[in-house]
Amino acid sequence: MPNTLTEEEFTERFTEAIKAYDLSPRCKEPLLIELNYGEEEPVLSLSLKDAFARYLSDPENLDEAIGPFVEDLGWTVQEPRYPSKEIYEFTIPALRNFYSSPPVEAELSSDPEAPKGPIVFEQVLKAQNEFLVIQFHLLKDGKTSPIRKGDILRCLPDTTLLIKLALNNLALKTESAGLTATPLQFDNLKARSWLIGLGDETLKESVAALTCITQVMASLEETFKGESGLIAIIPSTDQLIVSIDTDDEAIVELGVLARQLAERAPVFLSTYVWCFNKGNLEAVQALDLQETSQAEIETK
Repeated sequence: MPNTLTEEEFTERFTEAIKAYDLSPRCKEPLLIELNYGEEEPVLSLSLKDAFARYLSDPENLDEAIGPFVEDLGWTVQEPRYPSKEIYEFTIPALRNFYSSPPVEAELSSDPEAPKGPIVFEQVLKAQNEFLVIQFHLLKDGKTSPIRKGDILRCLPDTTLLIKLALNNLALKTESAGLTATPLQFDNLKARSWLIGLGDETLKESVAALTCITQVMASLEETFKGESGLIAIIPSTDQLIVSIDTDDEAIVELGVLARQLAERAPVFLSTYVWCFNKGNLEAVQALDLQETSQAEIETK
C-alpha cells in the first residue's frame, strides 16, 4: 500500500496533472490553487478539498480521485472559448421539455466535435409527460449556441448565479425589443386572452421563458388589468398565451387550447395551465380529461 499523500503533495500532483492545459496554476495554500485564463478573464480559485477527501477514502486510486476534476478543467480550455464578457452579456434562457425533446448523448456528456462537457440546464417542473427545464444559450449576432459546462466553470461555476444572469439578460432584451400582444378570437373561447410575442425575431425561442421572469408577468398583469392575477399556457417554446380570466371555466378553456396547440407544434412544451399573481407563479394545473371532454376550441 502506497504512503498516503499529504495535502501539499496531493496539491502538487494535481497541479502536475493539469500542466498541459497551460493555465499557470498557482498554489495559494495546500488544496487551493488559482488558474489564469488570460487577460480580462477572471482568475479561478479552485478548492481541492473534495478531491482530497475522495483520495483519502481510497489512497490506492489517486487517478480516480482527481480524474473528474481534471476532466472538468479540460472542458474549459476547448474551442470555441467564449470570453467571460460574452457569457455575462449574451447568455439567455429557453424552456425545453426533456420528455418531448429528450437530450441526446452528446448533450449529456460531451460532444466529440466540441468536448466542453454537458449542456447546462436547471429543472423547472417534473410531472407526468412533462419534464421542463431552463436551458442556457449564447445568443450573439443572431446565432444561438448551447452553453456547456466548460463554458461557465471558469466564470460562473454557481448555477444559481447563471439563472439570475440569464433571466436578467432576457428581461433587458424584452425591455429593449418590446412585447407584442395579439387578442385571440377563437370560437368557444370566452376567456379574454392574448398571444404574447417579442419584437426581436431572434428571441422567439425564449418567448415561453418569459414566464420565469416575475417583472414581465407582473407587467402583463398590470397592462391587461388582471384583478385576480392571470393564467398562461406555453404549448411551445415560441408561444405564450395569457388570460386575465382566472375562474375554472377559463382554466379549462386555456387547458384545452394548450393541448390543441401542443399537438400541432413540431415539439410540444407544456399542456399545463400556469397561474400567476403579481408576477409570481402560484400554481401549475393539469386538467382532468373527463373535465375537458366536452370542451373544444376552434383554432382553424
